[in-house]
Amino acid sequence: MKKIVSVDDEPMMLKCLEKALESHGYVLFVTSDADEGLKVMKEDKDVCLVLLDVKMPGKNGFDIYKELRQSRKIPVLFVTAYPKSFTTKSDEIVAMWKNEFADGTTDIIYKPFDLNTLYEKVEGLIGKAE
Repeated sequence: MKKIVSVDDEPMMLKCLEKALESHGYVLFVTSDADEGLKVMKEDKDVCLVLLDVKMPGKNGFDIYKELRQSRKIPVLFVTAYPKSFTTKSDEIVAMWKNEFADGTTDIIYKPFDLNTLYEKVEGLIGKAE
């Protein structure tokens, strides 16, 4: 069983991710509450991947990522509507890619995306569901 936690402030996106990935055999825990998601990520040792929206009210995806990395190193797939040009030009994000994301346990997917790209990214980080 490969368990994935997804945190996004868009309920429709959570439903779509849940339906798409559960149809491929993954188990999902979805939430729009950053603190609830962090609690599950930190306490549930079955969690093997985290999907994080970048822009959310309160804690954003990068805040959650930094807090998570203080206690566990779970692969993370950022799911963002930010344009690719923003994420390749923003100094903070470029620095994170070079310093923290370069270890192969972190990736990014840009909304809108097709399901094949989602499956490829997930499988690239944790392999196929069992």
